[in-house]
Amino acid sequence: MIIPLQKQTEGGKLYTRIPEIEARLTELVTLTDEDLIQLCNQSNTHPQYVPCECLLYFVRRSALANQALFDPLFRILSERIFRKLPRAANPGGSSVSMLNSDIQESVFDRFVEMLMLDKAGYDARLDMFEIRFDKAVLSLKNDALQKSYRSEKRNTELEYDDSEDITSEVETASEGFNPFEQADFNHFHYSRELDAAIETLPDLQKRIIEMIRLDFPIDSIDPQEMTISKALNKSEKTIHNQKNRAFARLKKLLEGGI
Repeated sequence: MIIPLQKQTEGGKLYTRIPEIEARLTELVTLTDEDLIQLCNQSNTHPQYVPCECLLYFVRRSALANQALFDPLFRILSERIFRKLPRAANPGGSSVSMLNSDIQESVFDRFVEMLMLDKAGYDARLDMFEIRFDKAVLSLKNDALQKSYRSEKRNTELEYDDSEDITSEVETASEGFNPFEQADFNHFHYSRELDAAIETLPDLQKRIIEMIRLDFPIDSIDPQEMTISKALNKSEKTIHNQKNRAFARLKKLLEGGI
């Protein structure tokens, strides 16, 4: 039997996992611990890949009574979480992004804290991770980014002319270009050159690009959603203009080689 979630809506209705996850859990609970660990170790290209929602289910249920199962599954889950976060070290390890390092530390610490509280009793916040793991991790990333910017008071350090329009040359150069959607984005060489190119950008543009890389929207009709405009305390127009300037410069650097 699959243990149901305990988190409730404001109306008192229990949250439920999506049907595909429930069905997969029904299959996985029939496996031996050894087979489960082996399957959870498979990459997301494997036909029997175990979703993070299912992996977390077994991590939570083994934490108290089955250390031999908990340890390897927690290691696998931790590795997956870090792969969803921005890298702290640039390729080659020559430099470290303090912002990315802060985000990694904050997200992982909060996740472990929830897991410890869950082990001691029950932490309903983890139920959301069993429903939509990626969305829940993204929420932790948003919180970490807000905290980082607020603590360092970076917003007040960025002074730009909001009324300044971009030139037609910049608009033409940046049109249709997104450095994170290039065909060779996952190639190590391209990733290394992109990181080096981003380091040459002015602070505001660099922070905008970092947030675009983390999938933050520039603006949103949802007042609860964290956006680049809110995080940097700049108008939507300013963010768009600075993003276009950054894209134009990155395109020029990447096409010309660094």
